[in-house]
Amino acid sequence: MRIVMVATGSPPAPFGGVGVYIEGLLGGMEAHSTDVHLVGASRHRGLPRVYRHGGATVRRVLATLPWVRAPLPRSRLGMAVALARLNITGAWYVRRLHARKKVDLVAVHDWMCAPVGLVCALLFRLPVCYHVHSAEIFHGDGSRGAVAALGRTLSRALARHARLIMAPSSATVAAVPHLAGRSDVAVVSHGSGRAWQMECPHGAERAAVRDKVRSLYGIPDGRRLVMFAGRYAAIKGVTQLVEAVRRILDDGVDVTLVMAGTGWPETSLDRRLRERVARLGLGERVHVLGRYLDPDELRDHLVAADACAFPSEYESCGFAALEAMALRARTVVGPGFDEAVVGSTEGACLRTATTDPGELASALLRLLGDDDPDLGDRARRYVLGRRTWARAATRTLEAYARAVRR
Repeated sequence: MRIVMVATGSPPAPFGGVGVYIEGLLGGMEAHSTDVHLVGASRHRGLPRVYRHGGATVRRVLATLPWVRAPLPRSRLGMAVALARLNITGAWYVRRLHARKKVDLVAVHDWMCAPVGLVCALLFRLPVCYHVHSAEIFHGDGSRGAVAALGRTLSRALARHARLIMAPSSATVAAVPHLAGRSDVAVVSHGSGRAWQMECPHGAERAAVRDKVRSLYGIPDGRRLVMFAGRYAAIKGVTQLVEAVRRILDDGVDVTLVMAGTGWPETSLDRRLRERVARLGLGERVHVLGRYLDPDELRDHLVAADACAFPSEYESCGFAALEAMALRARTVVGPGFDEAVVGSTEGACLRTATTDPGELASALLRLLGDDDPDLGDRARRYVLGRRTWARAATRTLEAYARAVRR
């Protein structure tokens, strides 16, 4: 079977959650005799235009994201140009490859690559799988604005013409109105983000990592460290997390919160989050980094944390939470996480029923206490046993094969 994927991220060290998914999935597919081609955006100028990664052929489309720090509307224009280049290159690559070697299926990842999926389905008459990675454009604040409206239009259009639709969880399917009740939707859970690349330290090495990270923020002995990593969007529960830290401090527990990430593409979210921290008088206790951490940095921060918090109202999968759990971090997640994904019913993490700051503060206090010392070990066993990319790749390829035969 010959597959062409089109995605907004490509390895190595891809940008964004879709890129992390692609990197993990390609790793899981190496054990299968499948001819995989990827057309993906990349920020690495030094790579050749076409190269091999694992068992896949990658056609790189340069996207250095120069608009990340740019104000609107320049950031929107830059993103639109990059996506147009990606979709045009994807359609061209599929057409050229299909003329030489038959393409069995085109896998389109997220609505931003929907145009190439529509071209392949309607003009080239090829089977298309539409991967719906998130329902955020249909949910809460993420559903507002022209970009979200465009995303919903493209998503509905491609869903009508795709032979197969794939989602990471039943919660994502339920959150997308035009997917309800369809027989061509397959739910295949993701693997555990970059956890398969992250070595989990033990003993003295773990203590050294902890000391190194704490020294970066001047955290004295006895003070607890809470870690968050993700986008600074309202749907991620970042405001509630900051308010929960205020309550924990008011209860007399000494704690520091480090928030890795950014609000991009809504760059104003960084400023608004810092303003909220200042209003609550937490300038010395909450560190809003305003950038994503490199994989090694992220690993060290998750290892050093006394507790990790991801209080999302909606989450399609939540790689950062799974990575934290794989590193034995004591983790609390919000109600937006699918219980079947994070294993909260099996004791792998704590999951709050709401995003209320009081409930979140209570959950964090449980993690910061001495109760349930085996929680981190259970979390690691759950992720390594149930959220592997090998398993995700096998189930994905099985769904592809059924769609091709249909």
